Amino acid sequence: MGGGPRIPSPPPPPSPQEVAEANARAYRMNVDTYIEKAPDIARIENKLRMQYIPQQRELERQLSALDQMAAVKSGLELERTYGGQRSLETLRRQYELAPQAFALQRGLGGQLTRQFQQLYGSSPYGYVEPQVAFAPQTAPAQYTSTIGTNISKPKMEA
Repeated sequence: MGGGPRIPSPPPPPSPQEVAEANARAYRMNVDTYIEKAPDIARIENKLRMQYIPQQRELERQLSALDQMAAVKSGLELERTYGGQRSLETLRRQYELAPQAFALQRGLGGQLTRQFQQLYGSSPYGYVEPQVAFAPQTAPAQYTSTIGTNISKPKMEA
């Protein structure tokens, strides 16, 4: 009477040689199946490409346009926020680095304005928004005008 159910011992592990042969057969079978199905796969892939590539290109164009629009909007926000200050700082740096080149650029700008007016018969400022064309001009900054004004005179007593 007694005794519990007998659990059979597991089968012995396969030999490494058998495992290698089984893997080689499976690999060979997979490659043969791929070669056999390749024309069908290529035909389906080409059909899907012809069907979906125009939509993909259109989506890519739309995403690119949205990216450009976001970049322009952020650039305009920065320009609206810091524009005058940045422009003035850029002009100041240009003048400090090369006063002659700065003067030449200003002169060329004036010459181009006159040539535009002669060529088209109207002022180029009419083609630009008024707040840009006639932005308030700031007076030239005198960075050194206050140097030495707040120094007290030393007492020279003996």
